[in-house]
Amino acid sequence: MKKTFNGLIMLFSVFFWIFFSTILGFDSDNTENISYDHRFTFISPFANAGYWGSIAKGMTVADQTFGANTKFIGFLESDADSMGQAIQAEILSCPDGLITAGSSHPPVVNALKDAANAGIPVVLIDNDNRDTDRLCYIGADNYEMGRLAGKIMTEGARQPLRAAVIIGSSSSENQQQRLKGFEDQLTLHPDCGVEAVLEANYSLLTIREMLPSLLCDHPAINAIFCAEGYSSIITGEILDAMGPEYSHIRVVASGHTAEILDHIASGRYHCTITQDCEIMGQLAVEILKNYKNGVPPKQDAIYLENICISRENLDNAAPYESEGVTWHLPNGNLLQTPHSEN
Repeated sequence: MKKTFNGLIMLFSVFFWIFFSTILGFDSDNTENISYDHRFTFISPFANAGYWGSIAKGMTVADQTFGANTKFIGFLESDADSMGQAIQAEILSCPDGLITAGSSHPPVVNALKDAANAGIPVVLIDNDNRDTDRLCYIGADNYEMGRLAGKIMTEGARQPLRAAVIIGSSSSENQQQRLKGFEDQLTLHPDCGVEAVLEANYSLLTIREMLPSLLCDHPAINAIFCAEGYSSIITGEILDAMGPEYSHIRVVASGHTAEILDHIASGRYHCTITQDCEIMGQLAVEILKNYKNGVPPKQDAIYLENICISRENLDNAAPYESEGVTWHLPNGNLLQTPHSEN
């Protein structure tokens, strides 16, 4: 009888262990048994389900293809000091490679040089900086993106264009290059040019506060080039709220969030210019993987195609996809990207 009782106790113990392991996620087959050859870290200026989340999604796809494991570190608000600290912390953990956005801020530049000195290869995406001893750059040719925005902006225009350009930061090379390309293209057309530049610091609140004042102060503005994603999300909403007297303003945006695509569908935006972000993430992992296997990148800079999305080809476009990406935040919390319904 005692043996039978002890056997039942053991049986129930096994049952409850299996039950709670399943409920709480203690599934060893999904954690400890995953094998990979290399461990990489992506340190992103933002932890989001948009542009940066789509890049991270591409890395998860490449991880499965190339037998790698990439950790995603991001921030709710972009901050150069925090970026530099995160890079320095990752150097101590000795990853097989780092992926991040280039920056001219000394904390980031110094941290990236320290990574290179420690023998950790660095791939820059989105924004380049050759002074960081990086392995290569992957992203848009930002000058040509600005030129394309200017070309599209002036095509079919029936009057001279006086444009406002909204940039994220004047210290970011990609924003400088997009602005320069746009300005150079507009100079090819009589009476066309940039009327004003708004530096919004990648802040929706700043754009919401400053854009109406800018338009009131510069009534000649009849075109807006949103050279980064945050202004591209919110400019259409602001113009609609300001009334029909601003309905004539031609807007060329950047990126392809659901909000941007909705503005194109409604006719509020003339078009948007973007790149295949998932490919950017996939290439970054692939290049690091090849480099660790003794194959260096064939190009110093890999430029992705600038893609124009308008109402004519909107049916072929889809919003950013980042399902399954888990961000590690500086406070130690995790941010799980929600399932996308698009």
